Amino acid sequence: MLPTPMRREGLLLAALLACRRGSTTSPSAADGAPLVLANDAGSRAAGALPAARCRRTERGIRLDQLPEGDGRADVEIGDGVAYGNGYAVGFLHRNQSGRSAAVALLGADAVEARIVDLQPALGDVPPPRLAFCRNALAAASLGLVRGVPESANLVVSVIDPPPSQSTSLTIPQHRDDSLSFDFACTGGAAGIAVWDETVAGRRRSEASRGVIRAAGFEVGRPTVRAWDVSPPDSDAEAPRVVAQGAGFFVLWIARRPEAPNPDDPGLERASENQSGGEARAYGWLEMIPVDADGKATGSVRRLTPTSGHVSAYDAQAIDLPNAGLLVVARDDGESVDGAGGTLLRIRVRLDGTESPVVLSTDGLGRGPPTFVDGPRPWLTWVGPGEQVRLLPLGRGGELDAAASPEDSLEEARPLLSLADGRILVATPRDPNAQLRVFACQR
Repeated sequence: MLPTPMRREGLLLAALLACRRGSTTSPSAADGAPLVLANDAGSRAAGALPAARCRRTERGIRLDQLPEGDGRADVEIGDGVAYGNGYAVGFLHRNQSGRSAAVALLGADAVEARIVDLQPALGDVPPPRLAFCRNALAAASLGLVRGVPESANLVVSVIDPPPSQSTSLTIPQHRDDSLSFDFACTGGAAGIAVWDETVAGRRRSEASRGVIRAAGFEVGRPTVRAWDVSPPDSDAEAPRVVAQGAGFFVLWIARRPEAPNPDDPGLERASENQSGGEARAYGWLEMIPVDADGKATGSVRRLTPTSGHVSAYDAQAIDLPNAGLLVVARDDGESVDGAGGTLLRIRVRLDGTESPVVLSTDGLGRGPPTFVDGPRPWLTWVGPGEQVRLLPLGRGGELDAAASPEDSLEEARPLLSLADGRILVATPRDPNAQLRVFACQR
């Protein structure tokens, strides 16, 4: 399995699937089809950039629990979800016992938080992932395996309302270098967790490859055994799962080595830009829909061309007939030192997938594209000069306007669109408040 930046994004993290090893990936519109340019408002306005939309308000929340001036503030913020009448954010921080995984529970006004610590955070583990399961907020995080140094299992815990007794579930994981995982729940108690593992080739001549593993669970009950989600012809990594109606969409990045072209004048430069001497590889997105029991309701689909170089992506449910999913992927193409490339938008339904659309940008900096979910959704990414871009979205994934440059979001990351139209933003380097509320006009 070829390493990518998605492994360290944490974001990059999901579904129980009775997928037979003999299954194959079916062709889709992405295979061999030319990419098309978006023709909606966001791309038509690709000339001059609009004015900034956001300004910082005085509403801020401090997640660091150590005394001020301690000098050990070390906060890493993950994703956020809306639940009940409030919000929750998964993060890592340092408390009196050391570095810990934690969840911040915010009220509807997002002016203060109740912090719930989970278990010690191991090394470079990502922040907890969050989901709403059976009218309760649940968190999935990597926990220490007793007696096994430097190993971790996936632990799913009920956070709010606090359970009367422990309801944590432990999902064993194979030990390897990847810390990528994800989980989701339907509206009830049924949930799915996924992660990637490296497995040896079936023959000595075959290289090792990545496999997406999945396990179903129900809050308060033991997990079932794990299955392989990705087909045997995929070298897969960076899984994600999105709940949609009574089922799920499961996604991952598939890879294969790219044979070097000795006549390519850029070969030497490309080789120099590969970290650690890693061979360049093609990367594309694959997906399969499953029901609440993990049974596939369709075949594996390729969402982006197999000749691409997808390195990161995000996905969210949208309002489309027949269950909708919106995906935005970063294709590095001829990027250098982590900058450059393009963004691809794909809309998916149970009965079909639209061709990938190239979003017009003024360039890309480092990092993945990210959705800001909520009543008024947004898409955000890092543009030239490491400046944040913010793009308003319609509920069906339409681009409502052009992306704006946001100087006020320097070293910040939008997390959630709030009910009052404002945005909750992660500001981990702010010593006074690691979560802040911004007012952003559409």
